[in-house]
Formats: sequence, C-alpha cells, structure tokens
Amino acid sequence: MRQVELGNTGIKVSRLVFGCWGITNDFQWKDRKEEESLGAIDAALELGVQFFDTAEMYADGDSEELLGRALKGRRDQAVIASKVRPENMHPEKVIEACENSLKRLQTDYLDLYQTHWFMDRDIPVEDSWAAMIQLKEQGKVRSIGVCNAGVQDLSTLDASEIPVSNQLPYNLLWRAIETAIVLASTERNMGILVYSPLMHGLLAGNYNSASDVPDPRARTRHFSDSRSLARHGEAGHEELTFKTLAAIQSIADDLGRPMADVALGWLDAQEGVTGIIAGARTRKQLERNIAGLEQSLPNDVIEKLNEATQELKNTLGPNPDMWQGDAGSRYY
Repeated sequence: MRQVELGNTGIKVSRLVFGCWGITNDFQWKDRKEEESLGAIDAALELGVQFFDTAEMYADGDSEELLGRALKGRRDQAVIASKVRPENMHPEKVIEACENSLKRLQTDYLDLYQTHWFMDRDIPVEDSWAAMIQLKEQGKVRSIGVCNAGVQDLSTLDASEIPVSNQLPYNLLWRAIETAIVLASTERNMGILVYSPLMHGLLAGNYNSASDVPDPRARTRHFSDSRSLARHGEAGHEELTFKTLAAIQSIADDLGRPMADVALGWLDAQEGVTGIIAGARTRKQLERNIAGLEQSLPNDVIEKLNEATQELKNTLGPNPDMWQGDAGSRYY
C-alpha cells in the first residue's frame, strides 16, 4: 500500500485509511461482531494499511476502546487519528476529551487530533483551536486538523496555526466540496482526508433502488425528507441519484471492474486528496478497497465519470453538508 505524507508533518500514512466508525455497534451500521472487527484491523496492518481514523463520537467511545485493544502491544505500527465531538468544543472540554480518548485508545499520544464539527457558534472557533494547539505543545498529539471545515472557518484559523488536514465528505455522488473548499484547503497546503468514499454502500452497488436503502443510510440530501431519520427538509433527488448510479455502473462494466473500484480510483485521481477513509468488515472487503487504489483509471474514464455525475452535482448544489439543507448547513 502506497504511503504519502500527512500535510507537511513528515508523518507517513497509508493512502487508504481504515475508517473505524463501523467497527462497533452503531445506529448507522447496526450489529458488528468484535472478533470480525479485530480480524479486519489485523488484516489492515498486514496489508500495509496503518492509518486508522476514529472519534470519541463513534458509538460513544466504543470505537476508540476497540481500536485501543486491537493495537495494544503494536502501537508503533499504527498512525492513529481521532476527533473531539462537537459538544466538547469549549477549550477546557477539548483538553479533557483528548485525555479521555488517549485512555480509551491505551496510548499516550495521537498522531492526528481533529475537530469533528464547528457546530456551537457561541464558542469562537479560535478558542477551540487554541486548545488544540495547547495539546500539541504538551506532546499529547503530534499534529492537529479539522473535519467539515468550510472556507470561513479556515480563514478564521489563518492567524493561528494552519491545520494539517481537512476531513470532508467526497465521492462520485457528492462533489460539493469542489466548489470552494478543495481550493481553500490545498492553497493552505492542507491534506484532504475523504470520508464516505462509497456513499454508504451506494457506490458499491449494494442497492438497486432508493426503497432498498435502509433509513439509517438514507439520511443524506440524496433522499426524500420523508425518510424517518432525514432532517434536511428537502425533497431529495432519489430518481436522479439512481440514474447517476446506473451511468457509473455502465462505465465500470465497460472497464470490467467493480463499481466500488472505479469510485475509489476516481477519488485517487482528485487534486488534494491525501487519504481515502473506508471501513471494512472483513479482509476481503479490505483487499477490494486496496485493489481500487492500486489500478489507476485512464484520464478519459475520469472525464466520463465527471460528465456522468455533473448533473447530480449541479442539482445538489454547493452546500457541502450531506445531512442538512442550506438553511441549516454547518459549513461556514
């Protein structure tokens, strides 16, 4: 597995990042067996995927605890990233949250510590960030980054220490960050860490129609607000989403490759992308994700995929928040 530098930190990370949101039971992913997740983490290290991304918010800390147990005795083989939850953005809580994450992960440092969302606008972004810098100065974290940070948030941090990375939602069905945030991040020499690369299984060909998608995975603005867990207040674009999926599938069929491979290959070719975060339940899924990044797509195929997804990109608009409509967008 290829390794790249995380921002300008000198920290070498695998291009594929093992996403740890789904390694424990969670409303989004439902039941997960611990032995299965431990086996997938073992396989990741064996196959050269040594960058693990978790958060205190994932299953209320259970994800961090499981990852800590999995890496016990071999911490030096892994690069660990975690995040402070939105409710803990007060400076004092940022410090406490990091210390709690360290305990759950059974380590005395994090390679990357990130803000998860800047949601509480009563707490100045610069105050939360000052606490992140303090953690770095104390040696509890090696580098600091942001997640879901918009152009205004990044501008606010310019007077301080620039984050090494910005973790953002990005895939063939969700290209909103191309409007402004990609440029705002790359011009600051920040690496972009991509989450939801397979759009919750849609780009893996797991569903034939919108009605097949379970409600926990149908919360995004692609789907009707009538779905029980949706909160974006929009009509959704279910027909166009599945029309676009069919077009992507056709391109993949012409190549003789799985749609998931093509979706990952497209991301691998995008400007500014440092790491692609994807979960895996099994070794087989992990090997499939690796394969998707090891076979580059020809430029003409990249162009075909851009064209096939342009209408959906335009229809969804520039709001980068997958779960909230324009009025409630958490990006600034």
